[in-house]
Amino acid sequence: MERMIVLGVRLDETGHVSVDAEVGRALFDLAIDLEDATPHPVDVQHVLAAIVLAEKDGLVNDQTRVLRDDESLRGIIGQYLPIVFQQYGDQLGSE
Repeated sequence: MERMIVLGVRLDETGHVSVDAEVGRALFDLAIDLEDATPHPVDVQHVLAAIVLAEKDGLVNDQTRVLRDDESLRGIIGQYLPIVFQQYGDQLGSE
């Protein structure tokens, strides 16, 4: 059974995440923007992992839109990126 993390992002029971194309583009843009604000090499997988962690803490939900210019969402992702890098490192998407 899948559940919606944010609009356009679904998590299945095995832990695999699927992303709609439109959201994928926004994640890519956010990764580029956020890489300038962090000392780490941010990629789409890091941004996505930050969103999943934020959803677990109730900061985003299945009604949240992933938009490049949403300053609130950028702040939430920025808050979780250090946690993502601490837990998963630079090579999150390599597996």
